[in-house]
Amino acid sequence: QSSWPDPTRTASMAMRPRGRAVLLVAILALVSIAPIHVRGDDEFGTTERSSSSSSPPPPRRERRWPTMATEMTGDQLAASIHSGADVVPHLVKFYATWCSKCRQMSPDFDTAADRLTRGANAGTNKFVVASVAESAAGSQKLFGDLEIKSYPHVAMFYKGKVFTHAGKDRSAKAFIAFAERDFAKYPSREFVTSLDAFTGEHVSITLSPKPWHVDQTDKALMFIMYMRDDLRGAVMEHSAACVALFFTGLIVGAVALTLTDLVAERFGVPRRGETWEDFKRRTDWEVHREQEKKKAAKKEAKAE
Repeated sequence: QSSWPDPTRTASMAMRPRGRAVLLVAILALVSIAPIHVRGDDEFGTTERSSSSSSPPPPRRERRWPTMATEMTGDQLAASIHSGADVVPHLVKFYATWCSKCRQMSPDFDTAADRLTRGANAGTNKFVVASVAESAAGSQKLFGDLEIKSYPHVAMFYKGKVFTHAGKDRSAKAFIAFAERDFAKYPSREFVTSLDAFTGEHVSITLSPKPWHVDQTDKALMFIMYMRDDLRGAVMEHSAACVALFFTGLIVGAVALTLTDLVAERFGVPRRGETWEDFKRRTDWEVHREQEKKKAAKKEAKAE
C-alpha cells in the first residue's frame, strides 16, 4: 500500500474551516442589517418599537372618565333652578338611598349625564344634570313642594315648567331623548321660585294650581305611557306568548260574535248593528213569509 494521502480527502478537510468562516461572516452581516427591537413598558402595557423606523411614537391616549350627575342638596338645586330657570334646563333625578330601582337606574342616568354635558354641550351650560337624595339637606321641603310621592322620580325644569318623566323605560337613551326633544310630550306643570323674605338666601319652589281636567288628562297620559312600556316589554321578552295570546283572543272574539247573534234571535232583541225599527220590519216580514208559506201549502193540499 502507498503511504501517500488521498488528495480528495485532503481537499475536503481543507474546505471545512473555510465554509465555517463564510457562514459566520454571513450571520454577522444579517445581524448588522436587521433592525434592533427595543421593548419598553409604559402605563398601557408592553410596547415594541423598531430602531429602523424614523417616525415618532404615537401620542398616548388619556383615558376619559365619564361625567356623572352632580350630587346636590335640595337647597343647592333650588338655588340653581332659581338662577337659571329660564335659560338652563335642569334634568334632575330624585331618589332615596333605600330604593333598589334607583340604584338600578343610576348607571343609565350617569351615562345620560355624560352625553348631555360633553361634546357640543360642554362649557355652554346647556344642561345641568343633577341627583338629589331624599336625606340631603333641604330635600324634605323640596320634595314636599314638588309633590314627589314615589321613587325614582325624574323631572326636567325649563322655562318655568317642570316636566315629569313617565313610563318604565329608564334607559340612557330614553333620558337623553326626554331631555333633548321629547320633554314637551310629557305631563308638565308651571312653577315659580322665590327667595326667603327674612334671610334672602333660601329659595322656595311653588307649583301653580292645575285645573281638574288637566290633572285627569295628565294622569291618563301617564297611565297610557306605563301601559305602552309594559306592552313593549312583553312583546320583546315573550314574543311567542304574545302571538299565541293574540290568535286566542281573535278566536274567542269570533265565537263571541256568533253567540251574540244566536242569543239575539232567541231572546227577540235586535241583531248586532240592527236598530229596533229594522228589527220590527224584519220580524213582520218573517211572520208574513211564514203565513204565505202556510197558505201555499193549503192550496196544494186542496188541489190534490
